[in-house]
Amino acid sequence: MRILFEPLAGAIGLGAITRCLALSEQAVLRGHTVAFHAQPYPLVERHSHGPRFDAPVPTRPPGVRDPQSTSFAEAIHLRGLAEPGYLETAIAAELDTIDRFRPDVVVTEWQPTVPISAHIAGVPFAATLATTELAVLVGDPPDPAFRDVDATIASACRDHGVPEPGSLEELLHCTSVVNLAPTTELLEPMLASVPRTRYVGPLLFAPLELTPAPELPQSEVRVLVYVGAGAVKVRELLPVLAKAFPAPRHSVLVAARESSVDGLDTPFQHENITVAHEPGLTRALRDSDIVVARGSQNAVAACLLAGVPVIGTPGTRDSEPLFNMGVLEGHGVGRTILGTPTATDLADAADELLNGGAAHRAARLGDALRRHGGAVEAVRALEESVAGLSSRDQ
Repeated sequence: MRILFEPLAGAIGLGAITRCLALSEQAVLRGHTVAFHAQPYPLVERHSHGPRFDAPVPTRPPGVRDPQSTSFAEAIHLRGLAEPGYLETAIAAELDTIDRFRPDVVVTEWQPTVPISAHIAGVPFAATLATTELAVLVGDPPDPAFRDVDATIASACRDHGVPEPGSLEELLHCTSVVNLAPTTELLEPMLASVPRTRYVGPLLFAPLELTPAPELPQSEVRVLVYVGAGAVKVRELLPVLAKAFPAPRHSVLVAARESSVDGLDTPFQHENITVAHEPGLTRALRDSDIVVARGSQNAVAACLLAGVPVIGTPGTRDSEPLFNMGVLEGHGVGRTILGTPTATDLADAADELLNGGAAHRAARLGDALRRHGGAVEAVRALEESVAGLSSRDQ
């Protein structure tokens, strides 16, 4: 089988990219041929499992600086993915790549043009799925501030002879051959209401997750911090972390997306805090008692698999980490702190989680995630879905 992967263009975080890489890695190991249609993301360039075809890079609308989004429509808007000129350029590039690579299926995370180009080319597509994309599909009203996103996508569908969807969510998830949910029913039950959804468990990319992590000094409590690409920044957190988690009781590892923080090249030491550039989270979690994180899907999954509770710092209005942290709070394995946390906020949350049995509950949720096969199960779902289409065509 020939599989074309297309992660979200204009990605702010890493998840949309690494989930596609996790799937492509296992697809190759199962004997399939893969390619990427993507802009030159560093991770795709470093870990290519096949050729990369250039995708156009969207331009963010003027004045957009906040990486947070309260709805799926806003997430598409702030990345510039609903600009009419970009849509036409992206569809043309996808059609050219499909013509050159000849995939049996296209797999995407969030990219709104894939359903259109796949329909035109007569190629099935699959999509990853998260609860924060489902607002319209489960009865919530569209985001009134970003109604133009659905209108622009619908216009592009009309222009290309594609049946006009009621919403972008409907286009991505009601016309896909399978929806891959990188979670478990226990954590995101509403995904089951979407047709052709397969819960496959976490899609973690091993080369990134298992990158060596610095060893921390022996201490009673070891804290891992990863705030990713959210509204809370590492440089703002360092003095707060030092006060919230003082030595000698605590040692702290900060996993920074940046290679330098406030002019200091990583790795460097700030009091009892080690700041390192992108150590593997799964690797670092083996020696961690509690995590401070934005609350992204992959980070939350890795924490639960390791049985480590989470203090969430999702910013103020970012729908994905706010939802994820709400789920963890509901299960008693997380605490959410809005905005930039204070030292007291962090210390109090850590004491509550460390002394309240949260680690035991996190481990049980990790067991639920382990019941699924992750990327291997997802690739099997693709194989079965494409085979099912072929048998119906015969």
